[in-house]
Amino acid sequence: MFDTIIKNGLVIDGTGAPACRADIGIKKGMIIDIAPSLDAEADEIIDAAGSAVTPGFIDMHTHSDFSLYLDPLAESKVFQGVTTEVTGNCGGSPAPVLADRRDDCMEYMASLGPVCVRTIPSSIWNWTTLDAFCDDLHAKGVAVNTVPLVGHSTLRSNVMGYDNRVPAPDEMKKMTRLLEIELEKGAFGLSTGLIYHPGAFATVDELSALAAVVADADGMYSTHMRSEGRFLWPAVEEALAVAARSGVSLEISHLKCESPERWGSAGRLLQQIDEARQTGLRIDFDQYPYTAYNSGMLELFPTWAKENGTRKMIAVLNDPEQRKAVVADMTTPCADWENPMDGLGWDQILLTGYVTAQNRSLNGLSVADMAEKRGQPPLDAALDVFVEEAGGLGMIVFSMHENDLITILKHPDGMIGSDGRAVSPSGPFSASPVHPRFYGTFPRVLGRYVREKQVLSLETAVRKMTGLPARKLGLKRRGLLRAGMAADIVIFDPQTITDNATFEAPHRLASGISHVLVNGQTVIDNGRHTGCLPGRRLRRGE
Repeated sequence: MFDTIIKNGLVIDGTGAPACRADIGIKKGMIIDIAPSLDAEADEIIDAAGSAVTPGFIDMHTHSDFSLYLDPLAESKVFQGVTTEVTGNCGGSPAPVLADRRDDCMEYMASLGPVCVRTIPSSIWNWTTLDAFCDDLHAKGVAVNTVPLVGHSTLRSNVMGYDNRVPAPDEMKKMTRLLEIELEKGAFGLSTGLIYHPGAFATVDELSALAAVVADADGMYSTHMRSEGRFLWPAVEEALAVAARSGVSLEISHLKCESPERWGSAGRLLQQIDEARQTGLRIDFDQYPYTAYNSGMLELFPTWAKENGTRKMIAVLNDPEQRKAVVADMTTPCADWENPMDGLGWDQILLTGYVTAQNRSLNGLSVADMAEKRGQPPLDAALDVFVEEAGGLGMIVFSMHENDLITILKHPDGMIGSDGRAVSPSGPFSASPVHPRFYGTFPRVLGRYVREKQVLSLETAVRKMTGLPARKLGLKRRGLLRAGMAADIVIFDPQTITDNATFEAPHRLASGISHVLVNGQTVIDNGRHTGCLPGRRLRRGE
Protein backbone atom coordinates (compact mmCIF):
# COMPACT_ATOMS: atom_id res chain seq x y z
CA MET A 1 0.00 0.00 0.00
CA PHE A 2 1.47 3.32 -1.13
CA ASP A 3 0.47 6.83 -0.20
CA THR A 4 0.85 7.92 -3.85
CA ILE A 5 1.60 6.22 -7.14
CA ILE A 6 2.63 8.27 -10.16
CA LYS A 7 1.75 6.19 -13.22
CA ASN A 8 2.60 6.20 -16.93
CA GLY A 9 5.11 9.05 -16.79
CA LEU A 10 8.28 9.60 -18.79
CA VAL A 11 10.76 9.33 -15.93
CA ILE A 12 13.87 11.50 -16.19
CA ASP A 13 15.92 10.50 -13.19
CA GLY A 14 18.33 13.46 -12.85
CA THR A 15 21.51 11.61 -13.86
CA GLY A 16 21.35 12.61 -17.53
CA ALA A 17 20.37 9.06 -18.54
CA PRO A 18 17.73 8.62 -21.27
CA ALA A 19 14.13 8.94 -20.15
CA CYS A 20 12.06 5.78 -19.65
CA ARG A 21 8.42 4.92 -18.96
CA ALA A 22 7.86 3.93 -15.35
CA ASP A 23 5.62 4.18 -12.29
CA ILE A 24 6.79 5.62 -8.98
CA GLY A 25 5.51 4.49 -5.60
CA ILE A 26 5.71 6.88 -2.62
CA LYS A 27 5.19 6.27 1.08
CA LYS A 28 5.89 8.51 4.10
CA GLY A 29 7.60 11.13 1.98
CA MET A 30 10.04 8.72 0.34
CA ILE A 31 10.27 6.99 -3.02
CA ILE A 32 9.79 3.29 -2.26
CA ASP A 33 9.74 1.74 -5.71
CA ILE A 34 10.20 2.62 -9.39
CA ALA A 35 9.11 -0.02 -11.89
CA PRO A 36 7.66 -0.33 -15.41
CA SER A 37 4.29 -1.00 -13.80
CA LEU A 38 3.24 -0.86 -10.17
CA ASP A 39 0.10 -2.87 -9.60
CA ALA A 40 -0.66 -1.86 -6.03
CA GLU A 41 -3.13 0.14 -4.00
CA ALA A 42 -2.52 3.76 -3.10
CA ASP A 43 -4.38 6.58 -1.42
CA GLU A 44 -3.75 8.70 -4.51
CA ILE A 45 -3.05 7.82 -8.12
CA ILE A 46 -1.57 10.50 -10.37
CA ASP A 47 -1.76 9.70 -14.07
CA ALA A 48 1.30 11.29 -15.68
CA ALA A 49 0.67 9.99 -19.22
CA GLY A 50 2.20 12.38 -21.75
CA SER A 51 4.24 14.15 -19.06
CA ALA A 52 7.81 14.14 -17.86
CA VAL A 53 8.39 13.09 -14.25
CA THR A 54 11.58 14.47 -12.74
CA PRO A 55 13.21 15.17 -9.40
CA GLY A 56 12.20 18.46 -7.82
CA PHE A 57 14.31 21.31 -9.10
CA ILE A 58 17.01 22.69 -6.81
CA ASP A 59 17.46 26.44 -7.20
CA MET A 60 21.20 26.85 -6.59
CA HIS A 61 21.10 30.58 -6.03
CA THR A 62 18.25 32.42 -4.34
CA HIS A 63 17.55 35.32 -2.02
CA SER A 64 14.37 33.85 -0.55
CA ASP A 65 15.44 33.97 3.11
CA PHE A 66 13.21 36.92 3.98
CA SER A 67 10.48 36.52 1.36
CA LEU A 68 9.71 32.97 2.50
CA TYR A 69 9.19 34.26 6.00
CA LEU A 70 6.47 36.63 4.81
CA ASP A 71 5.18 34.69 1.79
CA PRO A 72 5.52 30.97 2.61
CA LEU A 73 3.42 29.70 -0.32
CA ALA A 74 6.40 30.46 -2.59
CA GLU A 75 4.18 30.43 -5.67
CA SER A 76 6.77 31.94 -8.00
CA LYS A 77 9.03 28.98 -7.28
CA VAL A 78 6.77 25.96 -6.86
CA PHE A 79 4.95 26.77 -10.09
CA GLN A 80 8.39 26.48 -11.71
CA GLY A 81 8.92 23.04 -10.16
CA VAL A 82 11.39 24.27 -7.54
CA THR A 83 11.28 22.18 -4.37
CA THR A 84 14.54 23.30 -2.72
CA GLU A 85 15.96 26.82 -2.36
CA VAL A 86 19.62 27.56 -1.61
CA THR A 87 19.47 30.74 0.49
CA GLY A 88 21.94 33.18 2.03
CA ASN A 89 23.71 34.00 -1.21
CA CYS A 90 25.87 36.95 -2.33
CA GLY A 91 27.21 37.46 1.18
CA GLY A 92 23.84 38.13 2.78
CA SER A 93 22.12 35.88 5.32
CA PRO A 94 19.52 36.91 7.93
CA ALA A 95 21.88 36.10 10.78
CA PRO A 96 24.00 35.90 12.83
CA VAL A 97 23.15 39.29 14.31
CA LEU A 98 25.16 40.56 17.27
CA ALA A 99 23.74 43.18 19.60
CA ASP A 100 26.72 45.55 19.49
CA ARG A 101 26.74 45.75 15.67
CA ARG A 102 23.04 45.35 14.98
CA ASP A 103 22.67 48.75 13.30
CA ASP A 104 25.51 48.05 10.86
CA CYS A 105 24.03 44.66 10.07
CA MET A 106 20.55 46.12 9.53
CA GLU A 107 21.97 48.79 7.21
CA TYR A 108 23.65 46.08 5.18
CA MET A 109 20.40 44.09 5.00
CA ALA A 110 18.51 47.19 3.87
CA SER A 111 20.95 47.69 1.00
CA LEU A 112 19.86 44.32 -0.41
CA GLY A 113 16.56 45.90 -1.48
CA PRO A 114 12.98 46.40 -0.29
CA VAL A 115 12.40 42.78 0.74
CA CYS A 116 14.46 43.03 3.92
CA VAL A 117 14.43 45.44 6.80
CA ARG A 118 11.67 47.43 5.13
CA THR A 119 9.26 44.50 5.18
CA ILE A 120 10.25 42.59 8.32
CA PRO A 121 9.67 44.82 11.37
CA SER A 122 12.69 45.11 13.64
CA SER A 123 10.42 44.13 16.52
CA ILE A 124 10.26 40.56 15.24
CA TRP A 125 13.80 40.41 13.83
CA ASN A 126 15.22 38.82 16.95
CA TRP A 127 17.29 36.02 15.47
CA THR A 128 20.82 36.00 16.80
CA THR A 129 21.86 32.91 14.83
CA LEU A 130 21.11 31.66 11.34
CA ASP A 131 20.13 28.34 12.86
CA ALA A 132 17.42 30.06 14.91
CA PHE A 133 16.12 31.91 11.86
CA CYS A 134 15.87 28.68 9.87
CA ASP A 135 14.10 26.89 12.70
CA ASP A 136 11.64 29.76 13.07
CA LEU A 137 11.01 29.90 9.33
CA HIS A 138 10.11 26.24 9.10
CA ALA A 139 8.13 26.24 12.32
CA LYS A 140 5.83 28.74 10.59
CA GLY A 141 5.68 26.43 7.55
CA VAL A 142 6.93 26.95 4.00
CA ALA A 143 6.18 25.23 0.72
CA VAL A 144 9.80 24.43 -0.18
CA ASN A 145 12.92 22.99 1.41
CA THR A 146 15.75 25.38 2.24
CA VAL A 147 19.52 24.99 2.15
CA PRO A 148 21.09 27.85 4.17
CA LEU A 149 24.46 29.48 3.54
CA VAL A 150 26.16 31.92 5.91
CA GLY A 151 26.74 35.36 4.40
CA HIS A 152 30.26 36.77 4.64
CA SER A 153 29.03 40.39 4.56
CA THR A 154 26.66 39.52 7.39
CA LEU A 155 29.61 38.21 9.42
CA ARG A 156 31.80 41.19 8.58
CA SER A 157 29.17 43.84 9.29
CA ASN A 158 28.51 42.24 12.67
CA VAL A 159 32.17 42.13 13.63
CA MET A 160 33.74 45.11 11.82
CA GLY A 161 30.88 47.28 10.59
CA TYR A 162 31.85 49.01 7.33
CA ASP A 163 35.54 49.43 8.15
CA ASN A 164 37.76 49.21 5.07
CA ARG A 165 40.71 47.36 6.55
CA VAL A 166 42.19 43.96 7.28
CA PRO A 167 40.49 42.35 10.29
CA ALA A 168 42.50 42.33 13.49
CA PRO A 169 43.37 38.84 14.81
CA ASP A 170 40.58 38.94 17.39
CA GLU A 171 38.07 40.05 14.73
CA MET A 172 39.15 37.26 12.41
CA LYS A 173 38.78 34.82 15.26
CA LYS A 174 35.29 36.15 15.97
CA MET A 175 34.14 35.81 12.35
CA THR A 176 35.63 32.34 12.19
CA ARG A 177 33.83 31.24 15.34
CA LEU A 178 30.48 32.63 14.16
CA LEU A 179 30.92 30.66 10.94
CA GLU A 180 31.96 27.49 12.78
CA ILE A 181 28.88 27.63 15.01
CA GLU A 182 26.54 27.80 12.02
CA LEU A 183 28.38 25.01 10.19
CA GLU A 184 28.14 22.86 13.31
CA LYS A 185 24.38 23.46 13.25
CA GLY A 186 24.17 22.24 9.65
CA ALA A 187 24.67 25.31 7.44
CA PHE A 188 25.97 24.29 4.03
CA GLY A 189 28.76 26.81 3.69
CA LEU A 190 29.72 30.42 3.12
CA SER A 191 28.72 32.93 0.47
CA THR A 192 30.39 36.17 -0.57
CA GLY A 193 29.21 39.19 -2.51
CA LEU A 194 32.52 40.82 -3.39
CA ILE A 195 30.93 43.56 -5.46
CA TYR A 196 28.95 44.68 -2.40
CA HIS A 197 30.18 46.46 0.70
CA PRO A 198 31.42 45.56 3.26
CA GLY A 199 32.24 42.24 1.55
CA ALA A 200 34.26 44.12 -1.06
CA PHE A 201 36.81 45.08 1.63
CA ALA A 202 37.90 41.45 2.11
CA THR A 203 41.31 40.30 0.92
CA VAL A 204 42.21 36.89 -0.49
CA ASP A 205 43.82 36.09 2.88
CA GLU A 206 40.57 36.78 4.76
CA LEU A 207 38.46 34.86 2.25
CA SER A 208 40.84 31.90 2.16
CA ALA A 209 40.92 31.65 5.94
CA LEU A 210 37.13 31.52 6.16
CA ALA A 211 36.89 29.18 3.16
CA ALA A 212 39.31 26.80 4.90
CA VAL A 213 36.85 26.55 7.80
CA VAL A 214 34.17 25.62 5.28
CA ALA A 215 36.46 23.07 3.63
CA ASP A 216 37.13 21.42 6.99
CA ALA A 217 33.36 20.98 7.38
CA ASP A 218 33.06 19.64 3.80
CA GLY A 219 30.86 22.61 2.91
CA MET A 220 30.61 24.88 -0.11
CA TYR A 221 31.92 28.37 -0.84
CA SER A 222 29.61 30.31 -3.17
CA THR A 223 30.89 33.60 -4.55
CA HIS A 224 29.42 36.53 -6.39
CA MET A 225 32.80 37.52 -7.78
CA ARG A 226 34.34 40.96 -7.44
CA SER A 227 33.55 41.65 -11.09
CA GLU A 228 31.49 40.02 -13.82
CA GLY A 229 32.32 42.59 -16.48
CA ARG A 230 35.25 44.92 -16.94
CA PHE A 231 37.48 43.22 -14.34
CA LEU A 232 36.18 39.70 -14.99
CA TRP A 233 39.55 37.99 -15.47
CA PRO A 234 41.22 39.09 -12.22
CA ALA A 235 37.96 38.33 -10.42
CA VAL A 236 38.00 34.74 -11.67
CA GLU A 237 41.66 34.42 -10.71
CA GLU A 238 40.81 35.59 -7.20
CA ALA A 239 38.02 33.03 -6.87
CA LEU A 240 40.30 30.25 -8.08
CA ALA A 241 43.04 31.38 -5.71
CA VAL A 242 40.69 31.12 -2.73
CA ALA A 243 39.75 27.60 -3.80
CA ALA A 244 43.38 26.59 -4.30
CA ARG A 245 44.57 28.00 -0.97
CA SER A 246 41.70 26.64 1.10
CA GLY A 247 40.79 23.41 -0.69
CA VAL A 248 37.13 24.44 -0.56
CA SER A 249 34.42 23.34 -2.99
CA LEU A 250 33.83 26.51 -5.03
CA GLU A 251 30.57 27.59 -6.62
CA ILE A 252 30.76 30.64 -8.90
CA SER A 253 27.41 32.40 -8.75
CA HIS A 254 25.41 33.43 -11.84
CA LEU A 255 28.30 33.07 -14.28
CA LYS A 256 28.09 35.69 -17.02
CA CYS A 257 29.88 38.20 -19.23
CA GLU A 258 28.14 41.23 -17.85
CA SER A 259 29.28 44.27 -19.80
CA PRO A 260 29.38 44.95 -23.55
CA GLU A 261 33.19 45.00 -23.53
CA ARG A 262 33.14 41.36 -22.33
CA TRP A 263 30.62 40.09 -24.90
CA GLY A 264 32.00 37.10 -26.76
CA SER A 265 34.22 36.03 -23.84
CA ALA A 266 32.16 33.10 -22.56
CA GLY A 267 34.34 30.48 -24.25
CA ARG A 268 37.49 31.87 -22.68
CA LEU A 269 35.74 32.06 -19.31
CA LEU A 270 34.70 28.41 -19.41
CA GLN A 271 38.18 27.36 -20.55
CA GLN A 272 39.70 29.11 -17.54
CA ILE A 273 37.36 27.24 -15.21
CA ASP A 274 37.88 23.89 -16.93
CA GLU A 275 41.67 24.22 -16.79
CA ALA A 276 41.48 24.90 -13.07
CA ARG A 277 39.24 21.86 -12.58
CA GLN A 278 41.81 19.70 -14.33
CA THR A 279 44.29 20.56 -11.56
CA GLY A 280 41.97 18.91 -9.04
CA LEU A 281 40.09 21.95 -7.77
CA ARG A 282 36.39 21.47 -7.10
CA ILE A 283 34.89 24.30 -9.13
CA ASP A 284 31.33 24.63 -10.39
CA PHE A 285 28.98 27.42 -11.42
CA ASP A 286 25.35 28.33 -11.92
CA GLN A 287 23.55 30.75 -14.24
CA TYR A 288 20.11 32.16 -15.03
CA PRO A 289 18.69 32.29 -18.59
CA TYR A 290 18.24 36.07 -18.96
CA THR A 291 20.40 38.83 -20.44
CA ALA A 292 19.56 41.34 -17.69
CA TYR A 293 20.83 41.23 -14.13
CA ASN A 294 19.23 42.48 -10.93
CA SER A 295 21.10 44.20 -8.12
CA GLY A 296 20.75 46.92 -5.52
CA MET A 297 20.83 50.47 -6.86
CA LEU A 298 23.70 51.24 -4.50
CA GLU A 299 25.98 49.42 -6.96
CA LEU A 300 25.37 52.16 -9.54
CA PHE A 301 27.66 54.56 -7.71
CA PRO A 302 31.46 55.01 -7.55
CA THR A 303 33.30 52.88 -5.03
CA TRP A 304 34.45 55.76 -2.81
CA ALA A 305 30.88 56.99 -2.41
CA LYS A 306 29.09 53.73 -1.72
CA GLU A 307 31.66 51.81 0.31
CA ASN A 308 30.42 52.99 3.70
CA GLY A 309 26.85 51.88 3.12
CA THR A 310 23.47 53.32 2.25
CA ARG A 311 23.26 55.98 4.96
CA LYS A 312 26.63 57.44 3.99
CA MET A 313 25.70 57.31 0.31
CA ILE A 314 22.59 59.36 1.01
CA ALA A 315 24.70 61.83 2.96
CA VAL A 316 27.10 62.08 0.01
CA LEU A 317 24.25 62.87 -2.39
CA ASN A 318 22.84 65.48 -0.02
CA ASP A 319 26.18 67.32 0.00
CA PRO A 320 26.40 69.52 -3.15
CA GLU A 321 30.17 69.21 -3.57
CA GLN A 322 30.27 65.46 -3.04
CA ARG A 323 27.30 65.04 -5.35
CA LYS A 324 29.23 66.86 -8.08
CA ALA A 325 32.09 64.44 -7.56
CA VAL A 326 29.73 61.46 -7.91
CA VAL A 327 28.33 62.89 -11.15
CA ALA A 328 31.84 63.50 -12.48
CA ASP A 329 32.89 59.90 -11.80
CA MET A 330 29.71 58.48 -13.31
CA THR A 331 30.09 60.50 -16.51
CA THR A 332 33.87 60.33 -17.04
CA PRO A 333 35.81 57.19 -18.04
CA CYS A 334 37.77 55.97 -15.05
CA ALA A 335 40.34 53.18 -14.72
CA ASP A 336 39.80 52.17 -11.11
CA TRP A 337 36.11 51.34 -10.75
CA GLU A 338 33.54 49.34 -12.68
CA ASN A 339 30.81 51.67 -13.87
CA PRO A 340 27.62 49.66 -14.60
CA MET A 341 26.69 52.32 -17.16
CA ASP A 342 29.72 51.71 -19.39
CA GLY A 343 28.41 51.05 -22.88
CA LEU A 344 24.78 51.34 -21.78
CA GLY A 345 22.03 53.95 -21.89
CA TRP A 346 19.52 54.98 -19.24
CA ASP A 347 16.82 53.17 -21.20
CA GLN A 348 18.61 49.90 -20.31
CA ILE A 349 18.18 50.28 -16.54
CA LEU A 350 14.94 49.80 -14.61
CA LEU A 351 14.70 50.84 -10.97
CA THR A 352 12.41 48.75 -8.77
CA GLY A 353 11.01 48.85 -5.27
CA TYR A 354 9.62 52.38 -4.99
CA VAL A 355 7.50 52.53 -1.84
CA THR A 356 6.90 56.23 -1.20
CA ALA A 357 3.52 57.63 -2.24
CA GLN A 358 5.00 60.14 -4.68
CA ASN A 359 7.11 57.52 -6.48
CA ARG A 360 5.06 54.30 -6.53
CA SER A 361 3.82 55.06 -10.04
CA LEU A 362 7.42 54.94 -11.28
CA ASN A 363 7.70 51.18 -10.71
CA GLY A 364 8.32 49.40 -13.98
CA LEU A 365 9.78 52.41 -15.81
CA SER A 366 13.28 52.68 -17.19
CA VAL A 367 15.42 55.45 -15.74
CA ALA A 368 14.99 57.33 -19.01
CA ASP A 369 11.18 57.13 -18.82
CA MET A 370 11.16 57.82 -15.08
CA ALA A 371 13.26 60.93 -15.60
CA GLU A 372 11.02 62.16 -18.40
CA LYS A 373 7.98 61.74 -16.18
CA ARG A 374 9.71 63.75 -13.44
CA GLY A 375 10.95 66.38 -15.87
CA GLN A 376 14.62 65.84 -15.00
CA PRO A 377 17.81 64.66 -16.72
CA PRO A 378 18.18 60.90 -16.12
CA LEU A 379 21.24 61.05 -13.85
CA ASP A 380 19.74 63.77 -11.66
CA ALA A 381 16.49 61.83 -11.40
CA ALA A 382 18.34 58.62 -10.44
CA LEU A 383 20.27 60.35 -7.68
CA ASP A 384 17.16 62.06 -6.34
CA VAL A 385 14.99 58.94 -6.15
CA PHE A 386 17.77 57.05 -4.37
CA VAL A 387 17.62 59.65 -1.61
CA GLU A 388 13.83 59.84 -1.60
CA GLU A 389 13.53 56.06 -1.27
CA ALA A 390 16.17 55.88 1.49
CA GLY A 391 18.41 53.80 -0.74
CA GLY A 392 16.05 50.82 -0.83
CA LEU A 393 15.82 50.51 -4.61
CA GLY A 394 16.83 47.64 -6.82
CA MET A 395 17.88 47.88 -10.44
CA ILE A 396 17.51 45.65 -13.49
CA VAL A 397 20.26 46.18 -16.04
CA PHE A 398 20.14 44.89 -19.62
CA SER A 399 23.83 44.28 -20.19
CA MET A 400 24.47 40.76 -21.50
CA HIS A 401 24.42 38.99 -24.87
CA GLU A 402 22.42 35.84 -25.51
CA ASN A 403 25.27 34.19 -27.43
CA ASP A 404 27.33 34.17 -24.23
CA LEU A 405 24.35 32.94 -22.25
CA ILE A 406 23.93 29.99 -24.63
CA THR A 407 27.64 29.17 -24.64
CA ILE A 408 27.63 28.94 -20.85
CA LEU A 409 24.35 27.00 -20.83
CA LYS A 410 25.81 24.35 -23.14
CA HIS A 411 28.55 23.49 -20.67
CA PRO A 412 27.57 20.05 -19.34
CA ASP A 413 28.47 20.79 -15.72
CA GLY A 414 26.81 24.16 -15.18
CA MET A 415 23.76 24.42 -12.92
CA ILE A 416 20.68 26.64 -12.84
CA GLY A 417 19.99 29.31 -10.23
CA SER A 418 17.32 31.98 -10.43
CA ASP A 419 19.09 34.62 -8.32
CA GLY A 420 15.50 35.47 -7.34
CA ARG A 421 13.12 35.29 -4.41
CA ALA A 422 10.09 33.15 -3.69
CA VAL A 423 7.12 35.49 -4.02
CA SER A 424 3.48 35.33 -5.16
CA PRO A 425 1.33 37.37 -7.59
CA SER A 426 -1.05 38.36 -4.80
CA GLY A 427 1.44 38.24 -1.92
CA PRO A 428 3.10 41.04 0.04
CA PHE A 429 5.61 41.79 -2.72
CA SER A 430 3.19 41.81 -5.65
CA ALA A 431 3.01 45.59 -5.88
CA SER A 432 6.68 45.94 -6.73
CA PRO A 433 8.15 44.96 -10.10
CA VAL A 434 10.66 42.14 -9.91
CA HIS A 435 12.97 40.44 -12.36
CA PRO A 436 11.00 37.81 -14.35
CA ARG A 437 13.57 35.22 -13.27
CA PHE A 438 11.72 35.11 -9.93
CA TYR A 439 8.89 33.34 -11.79
CA GLY A 440 10.37 31.92 -14.97
CA THR A 441 13.94 30.64 -14.70
CA PHE A 442 13.43 26.88 -14.86
CA PRO A 443 10.52 26.78 -17.35
CA ARG A 444 12.46 29.23 -19.52
CA VAL A 445 15.36 26.79 -19.77
CA LEU A 446 12.99 23.90 -20.54
CA GLY A 447 10.77 25.84 -22.93
CA ARG A 448 13.01 28.32 -24.72
CA TYR A 449 16.37 26.57 -24.66
CA VAL A 450 15.36 22.88 -24.72
CA ARG A 451 12.14 22.80 -26.75
CA GLU A 452 12.48 25.84 -28.99
CA LYS A 453 16.19 26.45 -29.51
CA GLN A 454 17.30 22.86 -28.85
CA VAL A 455 20.41 24.07 -27.06
CA LEU A 456 20.14 21.20 -24.55
CA SER A 457 18.49 17.81 -24.41
CA LEU A 458 15.69 17.47 -21.89
CA GLU A 459 17.70 14.95 -19.87
CA THR A 460 20.74 17.26 -19.73
CA ALA A 461 18.65 20.23 -18.65
CA VAL A 462 16.99 18.23 -15.87
CA ARG A 463 20.39 17.03 -14.65
CA LYS A 464 21.53 20.66 -14.40
CA MET A 465 18.50 21.38 -12.20
CA THR A 466 18.56 18.26 -10.01
CA GLY A 467 21.37 15.71 -9.88
CA LEU A 468 24.23 18.17 -10.33
CA PRO A 469 23.18 20.63 -7.60
CA ALA A 470 22.36 17.78 -5.19
CA ARG A 471 25.86 16.38 -5.71
CA LYS A 472 27.47 19.79 -5.25
CA LEU A 473 25.57 20.40 -2.03
CA GLY A 474 26.14 16.90 -0.71
CA LEU A 475 22.39 16.17 -0.53
CA LYS A 476 22.22 12.40 -0.28
CA ARG A 477 18.45 12.04 -0.63
CA ARG A 478 17.58 14.75 -3.15
CA GLY A 479 18.12 15.36 -6.83
CA LEU A 480 17.50 11.85 -8.21
CA LEU A 481 14.51 9.61 -8.77
CA ARG A 482 15.53 6.41 -7.05
CA ALA A 483 14.16 4.19 -4.34
CA GLY A 484 15.21 5.55 -0.97
CA MET A 485 15.24 9.19 -2.11
CA ALA A 486 12.98 11.91 -0.77
CA ALA A 487 9.83 12.32 -2.85
CA ASP A 488 10.52 15.80 -4.23
CA ILE A 489 8.97 15.37 -7.68
CA VAL A 490 7.82 17.52 -10.61
CA ILE A 491 5.41 16.48 -13.36
CA PHE A 492 5.29 18.69 -16.46
CA ASP A 493 4.41 18.65 -20.14
CA PRO A 494 7.63 19.12 -22.16
CA GLN A 495 5.57 20.49 -25.05
CA THR A 496 3.86 23.26 -23.12
CA ILE A 497 6.05 24.21 -20.15
CA THR A 498 6.55 27.96 -20.50
CA ASP A 499 7.70 31.00 -18.58
CA ASN A 500 5.08 33.75 -18.74
CA ALA A 501 6.74 36.48 -16.69
CA THR A 502 8.09 39.46 -18.61
CA PHE A 503 9.94 42.61 -17.59
CA GLU A 504 6.73 44.55 -18.23
CA ALA A 505 4.52 42.06 -16.33
CA PRO A 506 6.81 40.03 -14.07
CA HIS A 507 4.26 38.63 -11.60
CA ARG A 508 3.01 35.88 -13.92
CA LEU A 509 3.19 32.25 -12.94
CA ALA A 510 4.80 29.71 -15.23
CA SER A 511 2.57 27.16 -16.96
CA GLY A 512 2.85 23.54 -18.08
CA ILE A 513 3.58 22.01 -14.66
CA SER A 514 0.68 19.92 -13.40
CA HIS A 515 2.04 18.52 -10.11
CA VAL A 516 4.77 19.30 -7.60
CA LEU A 517 5.42 17.10 -4.59
CA VAL A 518 7.64 18.21 -1.70
CA ASN A 519 8.60 15.48 0.75
CA GLY A 520 5.80 13.36 -0.71
CA GLN A 521 3.07 15.96 -0.16
CA THR A 522 1.31 17.57 -3.09
CA VAL A 523 1.91 21.32 -3.28
CA ILE A 524 0.75 21.77 -6.89
CA ASP A 525 -2.20 19.58 -7.86
CA ASN A 526 -3.42 19.78 -11.46
CA GLY A 527 -1.96 23.26 -11.77
CA ARG A 528 -3.36 24.63 -8.49
CA HIS A 529 -1.56 25.40 -5.24
CA THR A 530 -2.94 23.23 -2.44
CA GLY A 531 -1.78 25.52 0.35
CA CYS A 532 0.33 22.68 1.72
CA LEU A 533 3.58 23.77 3.44
CA PRO A 534 5.72 20.62 3.72
CA GLY A 535 9.15 22.19 3.19
CA ARG A 536 12.01 21.21 5.47
CA ARG A 537 15.16 22.97 6.57
CA LEU A 538 17.85 20.65 5.19
CA ARG A 539 21.16 20.12 6.92
CA ARG A 540 24.55 19.33 5.49
CA GLY A 541 24.97 15.64 4.80
CA GLU A 542 21.25 14.78 4.60
